[in-house]
Amino acid sequence: PIMLSIHVIFLLLSKIAYTKFSEGPREVNIRMKTILHDLDEGTFSVLNCSSTDAMIFRADGRYAQCQGCFRCWLKHAGFCVMKDSLQHAGALIGKSDPLIIISKCCYGGYSAPIKTILDRAIGESIPFFTWNGGQTHHISRYPRRNNMHVFFYGECTPFEQQIAAELVERNRLNFNFETAQTQFFSGIEQLKGVVF
Repeated sequence: PIMLSIHVIFLLLSKIAYTKFSEGPREVNIRMKTILHDLDEGTFSVLNCSSTDAMIFRADGRYAQCQGCFRCWLKHAGFCVMKDSLQHAGALIGKSDPLIIISKCCYGGYSAPIKTILDRAIGESIPFFTWNGGQTHHISRYPRRNNMHVFFYGECTPFEQQIAAELVERNRLNFNFETAQTQFFSGIEQLKGVVF
């Protein structure tokens, strides 16, 4: 009986914490352009990107990987307990519109540094599930956003491109975006003509 009571209290408190946290962003509704990239600083600086109106995350590997502790879901409502540059990644990605990801295509997926950022942003969702697009997905902590753009660069086969496009579509559903566009470039030089 005591364990059941503690469990019920925990569930009620987590629901109250979710409700309070989820109402805040819906009322304020702050949206910002966020760019995640794995390019070196020199290469990124020559791209056609205005950094004055964007939050930019450079996937440089100077942060911890997700520990899988789920405290960003259960205890700290969207914020990671590890105090580094990605502590608020879930909240920042949750408020992003558009979200722009520039990544090397690695076997039909993101590069390891970009994947680490996305793993650490899992607090963008809550630990409850919903049925969306014929699939089970986490419920987003934040309101629906409009655009997600993913730019893959580097050599990849048509099969890897198909896998990457499917991955982006799944991420679109999990991150709660209306649309997602995926583009492939054979080299970084081709990215210079894209407006971010």
